[in-house]
Amino acid sequence: MHRIFSLLLVASLSVPTHAQLELHYDPTIPVERLNTNLDLAWAGGLNFVQLSDIDLNGDGLKDLFLFDRIGNLGNKVVTLLNTGAPGVLGYQPTRAYDHVYPLDQLHDWAILRDYNCDGKEDIFSYSQAGFAVYKNTSAGEDLSFEQVTFRVNSNYISPSGAGSYANLFVSQVDLPGIEDVDGDGDLDILTFSLLGSYLEYHKNLSMETYGTCDSLNFELRNKCWGYFAENFGDNSVTLNVPCNFNVPAPEIGTNPELDGDDERAHAGSSVCPIDLDGDGDKDLLLGDISYNNVVALTNGGTVMSAIMVAEDTLFPSYDVSVDLPLFPGNYYEDVDKDGKRDLVCSPNAISLAHNFRSMWYYRNTGTDAAPIFDLQQEDLFQDRMIELGDGAYPITFDENGDGLMDLLVTNYGYYAPSGSYVGKVALLRNIGSNTAPEFEIVTDDYASLSTSGIGRGMYPALGDIDGDGDLDMYIGDEQGRLHFFRNITSGQVAQFQLETANIPDAGGTQIDVGQFATPIFNDLDDDGLLDLVIGERNGNLNHYRNIGSASNAQWLLMSETLGGASSVEYWNVTGHSVPFIFRNEQNLREMILGSESGWLYHYGNLEGNIAGVWTLLDSTFMDLRDGSRTGVCLYDFTGDGDLDMVVGNFRGGLSFWRSDMISTVVSLNEPQPSFVMYPNPPMTGWNL
Repeated sequence: MHRIFSLLLVASLSVPTHAQLELHYDPTIPVERLNTNLDLAWAGGLNFVQLSDIDLNGDGLKDLFLFDRIGNLGNKVVTLLNTGAPGVLGYQPTRAYDHVYPLDQLHDWAILRDYNCDGKEDIFSYSQAGFAVYKNTSAGEDLSFEQVTFRVNSNYISPSGAGSYANLFVSQVDLPGIEDVDGDGDLDILTFSLLGSYLEYHKNLSMETYGTCDSLNFELRNKCWGYFAENFGDNSVTLNVPCNFNVPAPEIGTNPELDGDDERAHAGSSVCPIDLDGDGDKDLLLGDISYNNVVALTNGGTVMSAIMVAEDTLFPSYDVSVDLPLFPGNYYEDVDKDGKRDLVCSPNAISLAHNFRSMWYYRNTGTDAAPIFDLQQEDLFQDRMIELGDGAYPITFDENGDGLMDLLVTNYGYYAPSGSYVGKVALLRNIGSNTAPEFEIVTDDYASLSTSGIGRGMYPALGDIDGDGDLDMYIGDEQGRLHFFRNITSGQVAQFQLETANIPDAGGTQIDVGQFATPIFNDLDDDGLLDLVIGERNGNLNHYRNIGSASNAQWLLMSETLGGASSVEYWNVTGHSVPFIFRNEQNLREMILGSESGWLYHYGNLEGNIAGVWTLLDSTFMDLRDGSRTGVCLYDFTGDGDLDMVVGNFRGGLSFWRSDMISTVVSLNEPQPSFVMYPNPPMTGWNL
């Protein structure tokens, strides 16, 4: 564990002392939408998912391993535990495996398969123009892996028959087929060639060489498996293509009548070998990087002589065809636990794809040997989560004045059919009590902000700017500007009205911090006036001092590098800083800074040091990373006098961390991780 430091948040000048607390992941805090309980509410959201199954906790039941590759720095594994009820989608989220090696190091793609036939799924994941393999070494309830090889090699046979060993090429964009293609008991690889649109068959020689399946000994045995090629103009294929550049005596398909040397450019495909017709050989499901549909190819040959004879470009044409922007990946796993594998399709993308209805679930109503797929829903698991598309940033705000703290949760945007994104702010109203929070998703478009013209990436900050005793709202936007919404309510429920678009500074110049302005209010100089601290895409902090009055704020730029704080990692050029300022147990200000990488930065030495350099106490605060572009808020939702924490991320979801351990948390199939943190009295709706 990295170092843990004390926190203290205040809502007034009176600072009581509290004992040390621990934060525990609690996925059981009730959340409902349209009178339906969201049992996966705090799982953290899902966008572009690669799905595999695995027994995580050694109970003999297959759990789900969801690798979400959203964004360049996404690469987050979400684990769902099987609750044991057959024939249903009974799962519960767990964070017990967040730091199991190498789950927090996987990137680009990750597929689980049992390569050594020990009944435990191993990890295949992208690694420098190829893939690494991690063997499952779990014993009982303890999940563990060890790296077998950083990069798998294959003996590349040339048309002359000569061979040379090199990395078995799989791009970071493609998804290979990892299956026992030839039926001999070990796992083979189907992948598109480096420069072409032909599918290569790399045969695993483990069984032939050692008589067991526990090795990764590959050789290229066919450069044109199935004898088809993806076309230039669309994602259909040409059947019976020439292939005179093949290896001598190619296996898994021979067609001596075909000749030619067509080698086409290949952009990106997902490959899912699957027996669609129950004849024992492998057919194919293909997704393409630029298209919404899935192409199914029927193998008219045999296990030992594959040749594709028919294509379905609107698969499954007998049901609702996949129409999933963009680049469908296809996963054949038994998600409903009825003994028959089902089909789940999700974009194999990192952006510009559907982000909140992006898991199409087709239930298998046939048999495992000859599946028939029936579309059940387009938002598998997402309909049971707090799911806001791209981005989720929680902000505390008692919206209706009932004394219970609610949540505003802003996002970057929901995917729209036009290919654009619609930015919104959701209201999660606390309908529980001071000791037992319960949230209702009242609207995903609070104050109709999606029609305000601000656009994507809205980020609200709340503070009394006009001195009338209620909280007004500033909204930062993707373009780096700020907009003032005055609270015009005459009662308890807030009502906001746009007062000033593109807020100017004291000199009349429009405030513009670059991109992705994330403001908070804080009286940094203790003069009784709220100042502005604004994060931005470049990862720095901007400080605007209020030189006006309590009823008429005037903003003077003091620094664009406040405290020298930054959320930029050494290997990246942007940081997407999201600040949260609080007071420690000595009543001194400190800061948690959300980041593009997803790590939380902890800064101290703020007090009386506005113009100086703040001290970076920890760049991986609490070892907690929920995915890329994080933001946090803290409040004593459970009423025990200690702060709870809500963390948002770019997958569009939230996680809840409570300060007190309860039986519902303990009773989950796996113990949930806890993090030590020093407590604080509650906060108001804005940072002081």
